[in-house]
Amino acid sequence: MLSIGGDYMATRRRDSGGRPPYGSEPEFLSERLNLSLPHDLNVRLNKFCEDEERARSWAVQKALDKWLTERGY
Repeated sequence: MLSIGGDYMATRRRDSGGRPPYGSEPEFLSERLNLSLPHDLNVRLNKFCEDEERARSWAVQKALDKWLTERGY
């Protein structure tokens, strides 16, 4: 995310689920986390994100949301 004077610039992404248009209000606030992954999982994550043209945070959010939803959280 590129920050300019407190605002951010939107980037067009493939499919839906990208950032909201420039100047619109985000639907929710995100928190920054530090996360450690095994090397092989990190390599696979990076390859997936490169192929899909997505941010790593997007992929982790989708996977964690699915995993928690499946368990009733």
